[in-house]
Amino acid sequence: MGTVASVHVLDEAPTAGVHHAIDAVLAELARLEGLFSTFRPTSQISQVNRGERHLLDCAPEVVDVLDAITWLESVSGGAFRARCPDTDRLDPAGFVKGWATERASRHLDEAGLEHWYVSVGGDIQTRGSGPDGEPWRVALADPATPGGILGVLHVVDGAVATSGTAERGRHLWDGRTGVDTPADGLRAVTVVGPHLTWCDAFATTVFALGTDGPDWVRRFAGYEVVAVA
Repeated sequence: MGTVASVHVLDEAPTAGVHHAIDAVLAELARLEGLFSTFRPTSQISQVNRGERHLLDCAPEVVDVLDAITWLESVSGGAFRARCPDTDRLDPAGFVKGWATERASRHLDEAGLEHWYVSVGGDIQTRGSGPDGEPWRVALADPATPGGILGVLHVVDGAVATSGTAERGRHLWDGRTGVDTPADGLRAVTVVGPHLTWCDAFATTVFALGTDGPDWVRRFAGYEVVAVA
């Protein structure tokens, strides 16, 4: 996915079992990247974009993701859009990273582990609590200052996702207009909630909506947003 993945486990558990669960998480991330990557010519999304495969002939995971994206496009009034405005090429990256991370992290639950977090590109799904039984502490990065921190989020059994232009430049677009988000809009958006799938998707959507985005998130119970102008 063009970024770094890490898994952190705090349980008292047999080392071999922990490593087996971590390997399963990373293997699932790799498998899903193989389905969805727009950079790998062998992925099913790349095959769809080249007209070599119909969407209905894709793996069930691809169909599920595109169904969710269709709903998100509708409920956001078109602000979230999974097709590139310049080529109409399918690019579900704004949804897939959080969804894939949460899906892969289930291997830790299935192994009976109770205190962990999985981070992919800074988007984090947590379970249980952190060191000394305290909530996991997640830094809120300052988009204007490399390495700077605006504050700390305290998370238990939840997820955190951030969208913005500080790391990768202007790579997000407003699906309603087909142009990248304006420089005088939001600098960064962080969403906190129970599921990384929707934290990530909502963060991208809020960034596209701009200053109207934080109010839009309020319709979804359990999700909160921190926006940096």
